[in-house]
Amino acid sequence: MKEFLEKIRKPKTGIPLKRQLAATVGIILAGYYLYCHYVLGFLPRSYMMIWVLMSFASFFLAMVCWYAKGEGAPAVLLSAVILGALLAQAVNLRIDRGFYVYHLMEVFTWLAGVLLLRRRGKEFAVEMGLSVVAAVLYQLILPHWG
Repeated sequence: MKEFLEKIRKPKTGIPLKRQLAATVGIILAGYYLYCHYVLGFLPRSYMMIWVLMSFASFFLAMVCWYAKGEGAPAVLLSAVILGALLAQAVNLRIDRGFYVYHLMEVFTWLAGVLLLRRRGKEFAVEMGLSVVAAVLYQLILPHWG
C-alpha cells in the first residue's frame, strides 16, 4: 500500500485532511441550505442527511480524480475508469442496439474529461483502450446507464 501511495502524486496543500473535509462539506451544505431557505423559502430537514452523505462522497471522489492525474499504472487505471464512466453516459457502445449518442452535452463532458486526463504516448493509448473496455462493461452491467 505504501508503494501505491508513493507512485501517485499527492495533493500538497499544507492543510490537514480533516480540515479540508470539514471545509468542503461545510461550504457545499451551507450554500445549499442558504439557497433553499432564502431564495426558495423552505428548509428541507428530511433531506439533510442525504446531502451530508453526498457531500462526504463528493470529497472522496474528488480525491480519486486528483490521484487519477498522477503517474504510474494505478493512475492510468483510475483515469481509464473515470473516462469509461463518462463514455458510457455519452454514447451507446452495445452492438445489439446500434451506436448512437445519448446526449450531446455528455459527449462534451467526455471530451473535457479526455482533455483533463490526457497523457503522453503509450499511456494515452492504454488509457483510451481501457476506458472503452470499462464503458462496455458499465453498459453490460448497468443496461440503462445513459
